[in-house]
Amino acid sequence: MYIDLQTCNPGFPMARTRKKSDVNENLVRVTICDGATRTILARKGASLLDTLQRAGATVTAACGGRGRCKKCGVTIAGTGTRLACRHALARDTKVVLPRPAQATILVEGPGGWRGGGAADALRSGPRPGRFTPARSGVESRFGLAIDIGTTTVVVYLEDLNAVSTRAIESFVNPQSVYGHDVVARIHHCMERRSGLRDLRECLIATVNESVDAMCRSTGVKRREIREAAIVGNPTMLHLFLGVNPASIALAPYKPAFTASRTTPAGRSGLRMNRRGVVHVLPGVSGYVGADITAGIACTPLVRSKAMCLYVDIGTNGEMAVGNKDGLWCCASAAGPAFEGASIGSGVGGVEGAICSFDNGRYRTIGGTKPLGICGSGIVDIVAWLLDKGIVDRTGYMETRFVVENGARTATRRNIAVTPQDIRQIQLAKAAIAAGISILLKTAGIVIDDIESLFLAGAFGASINVKSAVAIGMIPHPLRERVVSLGNAAGTGARSAVRSKKFEASVERIAAMARYVELSGREDFNEEFVGGLGF
Repeated sequence: MYIDLQTCNPGFPMARTRKKSDVNENLVRVTICDGATRTILARKGASLLDTLQRAGATVTAACGGRGRCKKCGVTIAGTGTRLACRHALARDTKVVLPRPAQATILVEGPGGWRGGGAADALRSGPRPGRFTPARSGVESRFGLAIDIGTTTVVVYLEDLNAVSTRAIESFVNPQSVYGHDVVARIHHCMERRSGLRDLRECLIATVNESVDAMCRSTGVKRREIREAAIVGNPTMLHLFLGVNPASIALAPYKPAFTASRTTPAGRSGLRMNRRGVVHVLPGVSGYVGADITAGIACTPLVRSKAMCLYVDIGTNGEMAVGNKDGLWCCASAAGPAFEGASIGSGVGGVEGAICSFDNGRYRTIGGTKPLGICGSGIVDIVAWLLDKGIVDRTGYMETRFVVENGARTATRRNIAVTPQDIRQIQLAKAAIAAGISILLKTAGIVIDDIESLFLAGAFGASINVKSAVAIGMIPHPLRERVVSLGNAAGTGARSAVRSKKFEASVERIAAMARYVELSGREDFNEEFVGGLGF
């Protein structure tokens, strides 16, 4: 419980007139300083992290407040730095939040890559409308394409008549304050009565802020936005629609839906023409969603005779293998190592993140002082440590390796790679390698049968393929066959809102895909253990 003393939170309409006598000894005042300053009331004994989340403050809590990631540090006046998830409110408290790092979000592929199937859709003529205007004089037609990632969200404003992109907005998924991965967010829904509402409302509100910003910058009116195409992993799509995703986290991991869903815009909460339509594209299973089916549709994978492999590496590693005659897919729990969450000095793809490393020299995103290490950076560093013999092939490292001294970092703390970090990378890359191996086995092919390896997502676009091969994440025979797609999911969403033909191809891919459940398979455990070594 909290009451905003300054802005009258909608959940507590009487907060402005609350009498001093009503503020009893069970409540404390919490003053939050995060660029602005505001004071709220919270229940004594409540978690500081929970209080900050409910107040809408941005706090990194990759593990969902379970005390494992050590990333939710805040400064408490008179006390010092504490983990917000482990601090229970006992008295009036003033808390200063760290300034959020500026995220670098991939909205397209390298060099504006559009991909095979997507290229045709993005160049095609206007999509036949499903919208009937209220009056005959309305001619302007715009659409939204929204890629809801676990970590980041990209919103595109598409001119459906001119077949062009008018504006793009991107932001860190505001649900991240409730946990870095989908499991943490599902647990938030399961453990709190308001959990589902918390997650949906913060997402919709931030998407709408982006829509408003694009309308202001382009002069497009909200009533002219008549269609929307949504992609994302299954948990994100459940949360977007307000459907509880709890079943995804429980065996047999069945989602409430995988088929496409069309809903009136007026019910979606999006700021667009209320008589328009919002189309959520189809997925395959609880862990292979519309981001993957739309991404695959951007490649020639299911139109080719040659076998191709599609891999999207994030908190989960979703992958697919096949050709025009068949498609198999799976999801392997890579963990958050490649997104920095389970690495001691790890950060996401933000300004100041060490994104590449070679022989002791590093580069940061934005060229600023180093803040931490992101996924592409940790892969480079581990490959270099292996080459120098500092880490052996079993993953053993005697002591931590300091990448940069605290005197030269943005945080004034050493940035280092520890033996525990090496273990996290081993677990993550072994999960990816095992998933690929099982898929190939299921499809009845070997690695040499693969003509192309499509790497999707920001991590796939930024990774050094040589380093990924060196640590065993990418099979050595595929080192010359890698095609980096960039944000294939976003490209797929844009193509779908522009073209019914492309949307139909996504439906066909979802229908033909055969999902391979890895959990409980003895051969997966064998492949996983075999893939732990470097």
